[in-house]
Amino acid sequence: MSENNTNNGLDEDFDDDDELAKIREQRMKQLKEESKLKQKFLSTHGELKEIDEQDFLKEVTGADNVVVHFYHPDFQRCKILDKSLDILAKTHLGTKFLKINAEKAQFFTGKLGIRVLPTLVFFSNGIAVDRCVGFDDFGGNDSFKIEQLAMRISKAGVLDFKHTTGLKIISKQDAKNNKFKEDD
Repeated sequence: MSENNTNNGLDEDFDDDDELAKIREQRMKQLKEESKLKQKFLSTHGELKEIDEQDFLKEVTGADNVVVHFYHPDFQRCKILDKSLDILAKTHLGTKFLKINAEKAQFFTGKLGIRVLPTLVFFSNGIAVDRCVGFDDFGGNDSFKIEQLAMRISKAGVLDFKHTTGLKIISKQDAKNNKFKEDD
């Protein structure tokens, strides 16, 4: 068989464009949906956004995964946590990161039983699923690693690794296997 005949045989295999067209169409549809979702996330996620008490319910129920930092503006540990949350917000677009001044949000501070600052409350589909009080859950000191914070948030199930951009802080598998330790 000559090489031309062999190539013609291959070309005939690709003439069945119906299957290939279906696969291509499904993939294009998937890419368009992912692009729309990314644009949505970029418009509402990607930053540590300060909110007031009036916007709390709207913001918390308006996204699947939400981390809320209850803070006090004069507390050094709250400022340290803000810096790390800001980095995570920029790299994990599937999670909305919010902060609220606990003094100015007394209703929700009382309803959620916030007594120590800083406190992180994790919401999934508008429901509080977990909380983190102080720094104990991610190192216990002011120089904790951002990976420890990311692992703690992922343990609550609200850190979305599917829509991570830029710097990859921690993989889903590493979070499951607890690969990040204090001494890493």
